[in-house]
Amino acid sequence: MKKLYKVGIYCRLSVDDASNSAKAKNYIPADESVSIENQYELLSKFVMLNGWTEIKAYRDDGYSGGNFQRPGFLEMLEDARHGLINLILVKDLSRLGRDFVEVGRYTDVIFPSLGCRFVSVLDCLDTEGDNTDMLHFRSLMNDYHLKDLSNKVKSVLHAKMRSGQYIAAYAPYGYRKSAEDRHRLVIDEEAAAVVRRMFELRRGGMAYGKIAAVLNSEGILSPRWYWAKRYGNGACKCANLWMYATVKNILTNEVYTGNLIQNQTGSRSYKDDTMIYKPESEWIRHEALHEAIISPEVWNEVQAINRERTRLSADNTPPKPFLFTGKLVCADCKAPLQGNRETQRRKNGTSKKYVSYFCSRYTASGYGACSRHTIYEMTLTELVLSEIRAHAEALELDEAAMLDRLQAQRTAADAERQESVRQEIGKLRRRVYELEQMTVKLYEDKVCGSISAASFAVLLEKTEQERRQRTDRLDTLLAEIREYEQRAADIQSWAAVVRKHLHIRELDRETVDELIDRIEVGEKTVVDGKRVRDIRIFYRFIGNV
Repeated sequence: MKKLYKVGIYCRLSVDDASNSAKAKNYIPADESVSIENQYELLSKFVMLNGWTEIKAYRDDGYSGGNFQRPGFLEMLEDARHGLINLILVKDLSRLGRDFVEVGRYTDVIFPSLGCRFVSVLDCLDTEGDNTDMLHFRSLMNDYHLKDLSNKVKSVLHAKMRSGQYIAAYAPYGYRKSAEDRHRLVIDEEAAAVVRRMFELRRGGMAYGKIAAVLNSEGILSPRWYWAKRYGNGACKCANLWMYATVKNILTNEVYTGNLIQNQTGSRSYKDDTMIYKPESEWIRHEALHEAIISPEVWNEVQAINRERTRLSADNTPPKPFLFTGKLVCADCKAPLQGNRETQRRKNGTSKKYVSYFCSRYTASGYGACSRHTIYEMTLTELVLSEIRAHAEALELDEAAMLDRLQAQRTAADAERQESVRQEIGKLRRRVYELEQMTVKLYEDKVCGSISAASFAVLLEKTEQERRQRTDRLDTLLAEIREYEQRAADIQSWAAVVRKHLHIRELDRETVDELIDRIEVGEKTVVDGKRVRDIRIFYRFIGNV
């Protein structure tokens, strides 16, 4: 009996491909077959001609062939693992990817292990046939094309940098791109005035955070917001705040003296987009290339102050890690809390060292955003220990009741929904099976001449459209059920971890990592004359109990 193939159509369009397509230009290119729409149309017809069943089309628009972490590609692999598809179809091998090693790993190892046949139409490659001899050679040529393209792009960019052209997407704050030459910087007087003032404040000895606080208190737009209001669409997703890092970057950027330094960062290779800092020997530097905002005298004074402050910081003892580092979150602005060591001196002359935590956004903005949210590590440790012991004792006393209560809290609103979902899944599975059988029958009727080609095409399209809709809905509901089932397993996992800490007396970092996902710390408030604060502990596996 002929095997029923459930096909996953994969289409990819990279950024470089898109630059030649009608989507990126306002004209029809000479070869438009590379577009996502035309790839799909070609492959869909190929599926029909071979009597296969199209299950789903996976699309990655604007993704490089050198990177396999693409949403459509990953979704296709997940569906293959669950048996939803057993044949992967692409227009040509370069659509799958251009990395020779990775393409070979998928075609030779991963796809066969998933029980998936792989077919590349224009290359005439089929992993179930005898025509795979050229597969690795074609893959190697695609990899070479990617490397060659990367080298050519870098060569063009380096040539522009060496000629003194500014190639970044946005001009530094204080400058704008010239209307006559987009690769040349000219002063933006409104922003430049702010830059000059920042340098003067720093010359007076003011810290980066204090400068940010001054700018925030006066309502001066942050660089991103200034660009959006002045040159963009007037909207920006970032908060309109000056931050410590923003101020530091401006006060250490040599561009404000009229010098241009480029090629300071770059990717590791054409296969790895991770950005790295390059050695100074590779920097491309041009002196007095554009008009300066800051004079050499002011620049040198400010850099001397920066170096002195850096030297003072470097002389301090390297800090030890804090107990709750990375676990504390501001309940109001959701920024992480940062640790701080402080020494409190008593009236009798003795002193005691404490560890406290406070909102990082509050300090980074120069106290211009949120509030301090200070909490001492000693206080928080006692609170966490007390809650862990309470949960462990409840499990020891009556584990079944405790787990039932947690399960009831998490599923009370979902019980009726779960039953409805399970019933709908059963109906959908039966209907999908019926539609698949109807597809097979249509092909048989076409071959036997019972229906015309035109009628076959109309009926097949109608059947396939319904089948795709039902399959998509089935996938969504199955994912929902898996989530429900995972919740029950998570409660058991949490109970197993907490049970081990029934007699806990001290809290260490290992226990914090094992038990806690995050802790939200609220600000102190006064209620009925008493100071109170909201602290919520979110455990691993189950969240807040």
